Amino acid sequence: MTIALVVNICWLVAASGIAIGFTVPDVPVLTLFVVLATAEVLVAVLTWPITHTVWMAIDLRVRPMGFAEIDEAEAWLNTSAP
Repeated sequence: MTIALVVNICWLVAASGIAIGFTVPDVPVLTLFVVLATAEVLVAVLTWPITHTVWMAIDLRVRPMGFAEIDEAEAWLNTSAP
């Protein structure tokens, strides 16, 4: 969730800055809010699998699996295989 939050906040700040920069004299606040809020929800949903995978990779790098976890995973795979 941390990676997703960082990606989404950075995207939202950049998109807001660009949109405000292009419409500076008369900023359509309500339209900008609706468009960016809708886009933010879509981006959050679409990037969730990628950001979750990145976080799991970071977690495995920082905290590698122990021998007991590897044995447990192998035993589970052997019992669930067809």
